[in-house]
Amino acid sequence: MIKYFAVENFRSIKEENIVEFDAGLPKDSPYVANSTIGIAGANASGKSSLLQALTFTLWFMQDSFLSQGEDELIPTEAFITCRNLPSKFHLIFSHEILVDDKYKNVDIEYILWVTKEEVIKEELLSYPYSRKRLIYRRDKNNITQGSTVHKLDSEVWSNLRENCSIVSFAAQFSSQNIAKICKGYDLISNLTYRGMVEYEFHPAMLESLIDEHGFSKEQIIKLLKIADLGIDDFEVIEIIEEAQKKIYDFIESIGEEITDTIKANIRKIEDKSIDAIKNLKIKLDDSGRNKRKNQKSVYKSFVFKHKIEEYSEDFGYISESSGTLQFFALLYQVMLTLKQGGLFILDEIEIKLHQNLVAYIIGLFQNKYENPHGAQLIFSFHNTYFMEILEPSQLWFTEKNDRGYTEIFSAADFKDIKKLQQRSLEELYRLGRFGAKPRGI
Repeated sequence: MIKYFAVENFRSIKEENIVEFDAGLPKDSPYVANSTIGIAGANASGKSSLLQALTFTLWFMQDSFLSQGEDELIPTEAFITCRNLPSKFHLIFSHEILVDDKYKNVDIEYILWVTKEEVIKEELLSYPYSRKRLIYRRDKNNITQGSTVHKLDSEVWSNLRENCSIVSFAAQFSSQNIAKICKGYDLISNLTYRGMVEYEFHPAMLESLIDEHGFSKEQIIKLLKIADLGIDDFEVIEIIEEAQKKIYDFIESIGEEITDTIKANIRKIEDKSIDAIKNLKIKLDDSGRNKRKNQKSVYKSFVFKHKIEEYSEDFGYISESSGTLQFFALLYQVMLTLKQGGLFILDEIEIKLHQNLVAYIIGLFQNKYENPHGAQLIFSFHNTYFMEILEPSQLWFTEKNDRGYTEIFSAADFKDIKKLQQRSLEELYRLGRFGAKPRGI
């Protein structure tokens, strides 16, 4: 779990800002940090900048050696008036590690100073016995290895590039245990340095949860029924090539001149096709003619069963609402994160979803029975309703100051508000006690 993060000189963040993810934990908490952190604030106040900074730090630490080309620039973005200065990141996370033949939560600390051209400074430290233990230290081209780390010789280190992390490089060697642990820390994020990625539902997601990740169909149906999407069951339909060919032949028999009609009325075409392939989409190329596959293959789709009056009706997934499909796509990521005990970073969590569905997802992370492995959800939002299901230490705000850069602070910082724990955070926010609202409205 992430316990601490500091960022300086990144996108809209100029001065150092610190987020303490382990602040305000009750003594009986099953976790070493808050399992949910919500980021609120006006548009363009820096919410995405904070989440992108955290995503970038983890990505660079874990994957930059393999994902960066030799001559590629590092995809970081300094504050506009500080472009000649490095961006600075400071991360502390806890991970279960084998120490003296017992597994225990050990803090791992990662420090990074970086420009677009090179790594200026980098450190990796661990705390297996509460005291600091150096793993790696890097000052430009000077590398120091800790006394307890299996030494790599200078010839090996000569392959470390200026545009990648020492951790992602060292993790390629089986002897570098802490580096491999850092690389294996599970991260799912809908942000990249290019912006936000919208999750889309694919039928393979449900199949993957069952076949690859060990979830039962009953577990998934239980979650769907709780979410009250009207879905009672689902099943896989296998579509063989011979059946697909019937649709291709049907399209060709109509003629190219009504290709636009075919595209606009694909469901009508499906209705005239055999029942087993009613949910298959036909892919047309730019000329309007269908592309045939030469090899034999098996196609799979999903049918969702809805109870309509006293009957059970089958619906293809393309007939479901965009909100339902968005929930499915998020549920897939959520279930993986909960199983792996990883981190899910989600910018604008409420896109296409009813607030109760979002609250349900947040609740999965807050429930120690649904979240036994310490998975963590860090998200931004606009709907003030979600403030009611967060503690003051779990609610953070971003706000642009008069000089045009982001400041980050927590609801728990407002010590002057009496009985803050018992007050409605949503009401306090609406009254302007926390700030972080559009000015002039």
